[in-house]
Amino acid sequence: MKSFISRHIILFVLFAFSFGHAQDGFINTSRNMQFINPSYHGINMISKAGVNYSRFDFGEGTSYIDNKYLYGNFAFEEMNFSIGLDVNSFSLTNLGLSENQIDLSYIYKIPVNFDTYILGALTLGIGSQDIDKSSLIFQDQIDLTLGTISGVSRDPLADFSPSTNYFDIGASALIYNETFLIGLSLDHINTPNVSFNNESDFEKEVAFSLQAAMEFNVNQYGRSFLPDYSYMLMYLYAQQAGETLRIYSSQELQMDGFTLGLLQSLAKYRDNNSLEFGLISGFSSENYRVDLVYTFPSSQTNFNPPSIFQIGVTMDFNRFSRNRRGNYKRLNTDNM
Repeated sequence: MKSFISRHIILFVLFAFSFGHAQDGFINTSRNMQFINPSYHGINMISKAGVNYSRFDFGEGTSYIDNKYLYGNFAFEEMNFSIGLDVNSFSLTNLGLSENQIDLSYIYKIPVNFDTYILGALTLGIGSQDIDKSSLIFQDQIDLTLGTISGVSRDPLADFSPSTNYFDIGASALIYNETFLIGLSLDHINTPNVSFNNESDFEKEVAFSLQAAMEFNVNQYGRSFLPDYSYMLMYLYAQQAGETLRIYSSQELQMDGFTLGLLQSLAKYRDNNSLEFGLISGFSSENYRVDLVYTFPSSQTNFNPPSIFQIGVTMDFNRFSRNRRGNYKRLNTDNM
């Protein structure tokens, strides 16, 4: 039993960190770069909003993890800044654990030259964690003779409903033009205390992340087998938080409004590793975009999370989006 619980705790830690940081959940693709680096909310000074949902089942019965992510930003073009909002809800059903966080970011634009810009952001957030006591089973509820579990416990902890609230601070910056993007971000700068026990502290560790992206035209000479607007976006980021290292990379081919790509994800926690691969697809039409991601483990081991399916929808409020005529290049400065 002890090894079973230990295995599931390590799986949870690896999986959670492999997609960001703790409740940061499953938001891992370049389409949601603002989740890793909030400065991305201000890219090209375009207001937008979106939603992302991820879930995977594990174990027996109703054991699953899901993550709901809502985001948006409003750009003040003439004043060179944007306001970004991120709302994330993470839940782990078999432990009754849920974590919710709301982040508000201020992003300021600094021109470097006519086509290169720096975006800097300060992020303030509030979060909460709680455990549903009805999901817990105490020793006096288990009848080994009959092989049953009672719905009532006399354990003093059965009336305890652990919960905690915290305040979070982050900072980020990036520099980009129509060819490249380089960014860095710091999360949990104030190391918020998320312990359920008032007599001891358990602090979120400061997470440091580096991001890089490069986009180039793969149909410069108008080859007939590719659409006119065909671009390859290569994306990479690495994140270190205490003993956890997370590396993610993707290669996405944008062909007019259609996207097809591959992803690779590595998470390392102490002596344990998790390696995943995945497929990325998406479709854009005027102001709307739908993204689908499917990931699968490199091998069926205790420390590799199972296959995951993700879906996301984004809408931008750029009045010129209807004039794109199939040009959905990701890194651009034509609106600046």
